[in-house]
Amino acid sequence: MTGNGRDGRKPREQITDTRSDRAGRFLARLDAYLPTIPDLAARRAFLERQIDGWEHRYARFIQSDGASEPEIEPGEPPQAADFLLTITGLAARHRALGYLERTGEHAPQR
Repeated sequence: MTGNGRDGRKPREQITDTRSDRAGRFLARLDAYLPTIPDLAARRAFLERQIDGWEHRYARFIQSDGASEPEIEPGEPPQAADFLLTITGLAARHRALGYLERTGEHAPQR
């Protein structure tokens, strides 16, 4: 083994591999959907509702020790990180749209 970690990989590779596939798949679908919303204000409002909803789901998840969310993929139950990565991704997109509104730039259309 040539790496520094317990599994033989370098620490940087370990960090990269901890990305949530669940959050990544959701954010990829979101990125495909956002350009279909006609204007920046509507996109920001949509993202605000999404953030509120995911924060509510996360609070419920924590209060129920994970029982509030179904295990969709056998052997891969939802983790707190899934929620945090999703909320962070939503917030980053919301902030980027705010920047676009302030500067008068336009988000690329697909």
